[in-house]
Amino acid sequence: MRTRLTAILGAVALVFAFAAPAVAGPPAGIGSGGPPAGVLCQQAGISTLQSLGLLNDVAGNGIEVVGVGVLPFRTVLGLHRTSPELFQTGGVSVFVPGIGEVPATWCDGI
Repeated sequence: MRTRLTAILGAVALVFAFAAPAVAGPPAGIGSGGPPAGVLCQQAGISTLQSLGLLNDVAGNGIEVVGVGVLPFRTVLGLHRTSPELFQTGGVSVFVPGIGEVPATWCDGI
């Protein structure tokens, strides 16, 4: 379990290290018909933040990704569009004030 967690965190750190070019890329799933998976994932993430009453706070202050640090909202939105798999079970976890560490699952099934 610990080895797997270390591997996941290492992979996440690498993804975020190279996030700047990825954020500028096209949404994942573009050209496959219907809304791209990356856009659907981004919408699911925004809906999750709204339902928790955290959208304004995250938009202004970023969000803490466990094992990575605080990322600006713009970066997180870009990663939702380009790498929706990060926000599925087994991807990343975020720290939610008042709740604690929450694994990203809001893009499961997208």
